[in-house]
Amino acid sequence: MTHLTRGAVLMRAALIPAALILFVLVSGFLAQVPWAADLWPWPAKPLSYIFIASILAAIAVPVLWIALTGEAAAIRAGALDLTVMYGGMFVYVLTLIGDPREPRLWTYALAFGLAAAGSAGAFLFARQIPWADPRPMPRPVRLSFGAFAMILIGAGVALLLQASIFPWRLGAETSVMFGLVFLGAATYFIYGALDPHWGNAVGQLAGFLAYDLVLLAPFLEHFNTAQGGSLVSLIIYVAFLVYSGTLASYYLFASNATRIRLALIGSDSSSVLHRDCRPEHRDA
Repeated sequence: MTHLTRGAVLMRAALIPAALILFVLVSGFLAQVPWAADLWPWPAKPLSYIFIASILAAIAVPVLWIALTGEAAAIRAGALDLTVMYGGMFVYVLTLIGDPREPRLWTYALAFGLAAAGSAGAFLFARQIPWADPRPMPRPVRLSFGAFAMILIGAGVALLLQASIFPWRLGAETSVMFGLVFLGAATYFIYGALDPHWGNAVGQLAGFLAYDLVLLAPFLEHFNTAQGGSLVSLIIYVAFLVYSGTLASYYLFASNATRIRLALIGSDSSSVLHRDCRPEHRDA
């Protein structure tokens, strides 16, 4: 394994409790218990809380993967994602402070500002960390990342403009916040496509799979009530979930060159990794 600096070791140790906290939040939003629902400052429909849970799961899983494997270089893409997302949320919440129709938002502004600053700091620190895993990102994954980024940018901008593109109605503030989530995620995929190491794909794919698993069952159930434009949006969204979930499942668990077990072989992993990085072992 590549030698890690003391700072990288400390960051890796900090990621485990962070991931556990995120999983607690995932559980709270999925169950829609009062303490979790109260964390969202605006009225929201049940599916919105499930969507928030899916986003938190998509963050928690890569964080846990980085902590367990020690691939600290993979922090860069996720930290950039969170910098864009939390930075945007910080600015947006600041614009709402003082509006008598809005709840008290100073606590949220402080939290988002600190989260954005911390994420930016993590990105700058992780820039100096080399990759431990030499494998390249398979071409289909890289192309998919480019497509995901374009879709997320389009959807994110539409949500910022409060267009009705979700399968259920969103409040104005929630629409903007979800749009910022999508724009942050787009940054995640753009960074991975521009720096196509396999380590820049594992976290994204694992997070996407968690996101898909949280959303798929509630979305399928929503077919019972969705109508008109909401039904069209739901069909498109579910198709996207199925494609991304299939892509993630194949490269994380089925592909000989990239499945997760390769990272768990131990001292013999170096020879296996170099063998699977040769052209004849790569996926098309």
